[in-house]
Amino acid sequence: FTNLSVDVAIYKMQSFSMPLPENFVNGNFEKYLYYPAFATERDLKVLEKWIKAYNLDGIYAENYGGMTFAAELGVKLFAGTGFNLTNPHSISALLQFPCVSYYAISKELHEKEGRELISKKSFALASGDIKIMDLCYCPFGKTCAKCDKKDVYTLTDENERVFPVKRYLSADGDCRFEVYNCAQLIGTGISGAGKLLDMTIFRDKIGALSAKEDENKQKEIYKIFTSGHYKRGVL
Repeated sequence: FTNLSVDVAIYKMQSFSMPLPENFVNGNFEKYLYYPAFATERDLKVLEKWIKAYNLDGIYAENYGGMTFAAELGVKLFAGTGFNLTNPHSISALLQFPCVSYYAISKELHEKEGRELISKKSFALASGDIKIMDLCYCPFGKTCAKCDKKDVYTLTDENERVFPVKRYLSADGDCRFEVYNCAQLIGTGISGAGKLLDMTIFRDKIGALSAKEDENKQKEIYKIFTSGHYKRGVL
């Protein structure tokens, strides 16, 4: 991140038993830890430990459990795309909570719909990986003794589309999984909103950051891509 403009960074831990990377804790940006979908009590203790040890700004969460955790700990909450904010009433209600520093609008909105929800605290998923599912249990039915314990697996559907499956470890040593779309999102976000880039799966993170304003360059680096719902909406 040294030579690129980053205002807010969200770090998603591969294992809750590993320390945070130096380029994150020493970076010149706001720092948020990712609050996992199936957070356990021990996970929360680890999050609290790192937040206090490095004086981090807060957490990025995609559910209301994260809001409770942030409020109790007295840190900021970045309300992520999982809140599925689609209208001004839900955003107004969310912003009643003092811990909310930023919010991301729903990934399912058309660009025109998204523009109506913009404020100084808003972000929109602009490009990169698109998470579509969280899994608490192994999707492959493997026994742990036979598992090769890779960081990323794949699932292939009947149309031969390949969906990355990210594995991470909870503080209890249990595997959790995130399923991502078969194509990366391209675009430059919504004018007036912060650009949220998801680089969980995509390996060329510097390339993705450098292309955040250039849709044609994104097509070159992502290879398989989609414009999501921004141009065609859900309905």
